[in-house]
Amino acid sequence: MSKSAAKKIIFTWGGTWGHVTPIISLYNYLWVDGKYDYMWLGERESLEEDAALTHDIEFHDISAGKIRRYFDIRNFYEPLKNLTGVFESLYYILKYKGDIIFSKWGFVSVPACIAGFILRKKIYIHESDSIMGLANKITSKLATKVFYSFSNENTDKENKKHIHCWAIVNPEMLDSVKSIDKNENEKLTVLVIAGSQWSEKIFENLTQILPDCSDIDFNVILGTNENPEIKEKLEDFDNVSTYGFISQKKLAKLYIKSDIAITRGSSTLWELFYFGIHSIIIPLKATGWNHQYHNALYFNENYGSDVLDEDDNLHLEMFRRLQKYKDLRKTGLNLEWYLDSLKTIAEEIEK
Repeated sequence: MSKSAAKKIIFTWGGTWGHVTPIISLYNYLWVDGKYDYMWLGERESLEEDAALTHDIEFHDISAGKIRRYFDIRNFYEPLKNLTGVFESLYYILKYKGDIIFSKWGFVSVPACIAGFILRKKIYIHESDSIMGLANKITSKLATKVFYSFSNENTDKENKKHIHCWAIVNPEMLDSVKSIDKNENEKLTVLVIAGSQWSEKIFENLTQILPDCSDIDFNVILGTNENPEIKEKLEDFDNVSTYGFISQKKLAKLYIKSDIAITRGSSTLWELFYFGIHSIIIPLKATGWNHQYHNALYFNENYGSDVLDEDDNLHLEMFRRLQKYKDLRKTGLNLEWYLDSLKTIAEEIEK
C-alpha cells in the first residue's frame, strides 16, 4: 500500500504515563509498514509529546482547557482554550487527511474529538477505569465506538457501540516472557508499584514496616521523579531494590519474578493479573471520581485482591497482609487473554 493511500490514525491524549502507555501499546500492535500513518495531537511540552517523539510519531500541539465541576475563576476563560483547540484540530485533521481519531483520556482529547465529529471522522475511545471521567463522558457521546477495561451497564452484548474489551497492555512485554521459572522464590517476592502520582503515602508506610520484613524481598518502582528522599531510606535495607523509570520489557521481567504486588487501584491491576500476581490494593482518595476505589472493589470481588484503606493504620495493615501471604508463591501466568483488547480494537479500526 502506498503511503498516500494509508489510513491516518490521529492519537489524542493528555495526563499521566498510565494513559500514554496504552496509546503506545496500540501503536506497537497496529504498526505494519504502510498500513497506517500516525499523528498525535496533544499539549506542548507534555508527556504525550515526549512519547510521540520517542516513537517517531508526528506530533502537533493544540490548545485545551480543563473544565472543573466546581467554582473556579479559571472556568470563565479556560473553555476558550478548547474552542481554539477545536479550530486547531480541524486544521490538522484536514491538512494531514486524518481518517480515525483514537482517544484515551484527558481534556486535550475533547477539542480533537469535537473536530473529528464535525468532519464526520471515526472516533474510538478507550476508558481504563470503572468510573468514567468527565472528558471521556463528553467525547463518548461523539464516539463511533467506546471500549472499556471494566464491564458496566453499557457493555451488554447487544450494545455494539459500547464494548468491554479489557485493558490495553503492551505487546512488547511478551518479548520478555519465554517461560516462567518453575523454581519457587526462596522468599516471598513483593513488587511495590505505586507510580509517582500521590503515592508518597504508600512508600512512607512501606519504610515503616521494612525493619520487620527482612525475610521478604522487595522490588520498589518509585516512578519518573524517583522520590529521592524515599529512595535514600529504602537503600538502607539489603532486601530492597529500587527503580526509577523502567522500560516495559524490564517491568515484565519484574512481573515474572513477583508473587505479590502492593499497588494503587490503577490500570496496572490488569497487568498484575495477567502475570499471575496477587494484588494488595491501596486506592488513593486524591484521584478523581474515586475511581481507584471502584477499580479495587472490582478486583476484590472477581479475583480476591486485598483492599486497604490508606487512612486506616496503613503500615500495620500492609504488614499483616504480608505476614498472611508469606508462604504464597506464584503458580503461573494468565496470558491467554493478554492481547484480546488490542485484537478487538484493531478489528474495529480495520472495518
